[in-house]
Amino acid sequence: MPASLPDPLSSFATVAVDHAAMDALARQLEHGPYGSPEQRQVRALAARLSLVRGFDQLLAVAQHRIEPYPHQLQAALRVLREMRGRALLADEVGLGKTIEAGIVLKELAVRGLARSFLILTPPALTRQWQEDLREKFGEEVLIAERPADWEQHDRLIGSLDTAKQARHAEKILPRPWDLVIVDEAHRLTNPRTLAHRLVAALQRRYLLLLTATPVQNDLRELYHLVTLLRPGQLGSYRSFRKQFVTAGDPRRPANAARLRLLLSGCMVRNRRALVSVKLPPRRAWTHSVTLSPEERDLYDRVAALTRGGGHTGLEATTRLLLLQEACSSTDALVSTLQRTHRDPALRRAAEHVRASSKVEALVRIVRDTGEKVLVFTEFRATQKRICTRLAEAGVEAVPFHGGMRPDERSAAVRRFHEAAPVLVSTASGAEGQNLQFCHVLVNFDLPWNPMRLEQRIGRLHRLGQQQEVHVFNLAAAGTIEADVVDLLQNKIRMFELVVGELDLILGLMADERSFEDALARVWLDSETPLAYETGLASLGDAILQARQQFDAIRTSELLLAEAFPEE
Repeated sequence: MPASLPDPLSSFATVAVDHAAMDALARQLEHGPYGSPEQRQVRALAARLSLVRGFDQLLAVAQHRIEPYPHQLQAALRVLREMRGRALLADEVGLGKTIEAGIVLKELAVRGLARSFLILTPPALTRQWQEDLREKFGEEVLIAERPADWEQHDRLIGSLDTAKQARHAEKILPRPWDLVIVDEAHRLTNPRTLAHRLVAALQRRYLLLLTATPVQNDLRELYHLVTLLRPGQLGSYRSFRKQFVTAGDPRRPANAARLRLLLSGCMVRNRRALVSVKLPPRRAWTHSVTLSPEERDLYDRVAALTRGGGHTGLEATTRLLLLQEACSSTDALVSTLQRTHRDPALRRAAEHVRASSKVEALVRIVRDTGEKVLVFTEFRATQKRICTRLAEAGVEAVPFHGGMRPDERSAAVRRFHEAAPVLVSTASGAEGQNLQFCHVLVNFDLPWNPMRLEQRIGRLHRLGQQQEVHVFNLAAAGTIEADVVDLLQNKIRMFELVVGELDLILGLMADERSFEDALARVWLDSETPLAYETGLASLGDAILQARQQFDAIRTSELLLAEAFPEE
């Protein structure tokens, strides 16, 4: 465990403040005869900060260019007053966890309690954190890229993927940090990963973990996050599971009142249903695409290869990948066939299919909307095809993917904001990017995990969005992709939900496997198209039953109240 560092907050909030003396001294310094007006204001501010001991007022809010919502202020105050700077910020997507963390950081910094801080994020978010801290809180923070940066600077933002590498970790771990912030902290739910081990070993006085999904598949995930913050808070996992996890349903809490009490001291979860934040509506349409005869023949051949026993020795993950690529583009399919399959006839067939019905449908949508459009695809090869075709149609399309440097990703978003009508992103764009200046999203191909799909929509449907959000889901008729859309749109009705409700419906499914695992097993276990249709119908019935159960308890939000403390 990390070394224990002194915690000034343990008594900080209880010290009485002589406000009259503070104001008198500040006025004297501000209007005194020495120095320029700017210098006098700085001295006055320094006097106020040195005398402010408690958190009865938030200085960061008063001094900087932010207008936080009430729930954000309340969250920051709870973290500072009640949680002593160690908290899990688990607001639903789009409610401003970054602002809450920034307020806490700034409050600790201006009072001299956080002279060194380390912010760890996914690679795609380092530049955004840097810009938000500069623009909203007046903090200049370096993005660490070299091992020496961790030793030479006190205020750093770094990629978690970089920080966990041995040559970087050996520089980070020996030094103490006043404050550590980890964004997208659901990446830390597995204690066997390098990321979890790094954060657990950090010497830190204060720790903020940010994630909208502290529970995705199992309450074990929540247990490990809380244990990072407060070792021993929930006891051993064996004891936690016995007391708080319903047998046979790892997502459903038992002994809810006791669990709520234990979590209330270290977790804040604001929900849209309970805060004064009203977002514009979102509307979704399914755009069914008819494949050309050549495309249909290719898809059918891949389907026969990957379904049931027709896989000729291919691993399950490869079979599923080929199937998803066949729904996306021949460009994506060919690259995998070249690496994994020896059937030259299938590869030649894929290479022979040049046109893409889905890409042409996307071009029509972009032209018809006349608005900025965010396009998501799962595959880099598909992304390249889309950008090339849009350019041929006279439409500038900016690519965004995880292989780009942070400055390149920042430039891509800036270009999309200022000039380009289309941004084509892979999965990396679904984590943390603030793109609410756009209100049209096209899912060129669909992830089988509904939560990842919800994260995509959350890039637009979030605080600051002023217009109705339009979501277009492209799906080739007669493919498994069309079946996925049907399950999401007609069984779960996920596009009618607000964030935080989808995971509840999935958690109510009787099958303990995740949605994507259940769908994969239906495909992989079906020897014939008829067997697949039968298995898919059973999965649809299970989803529909879960949705009906959710509707019955929706008004009371029973499961969410059990899983998280009420805010």
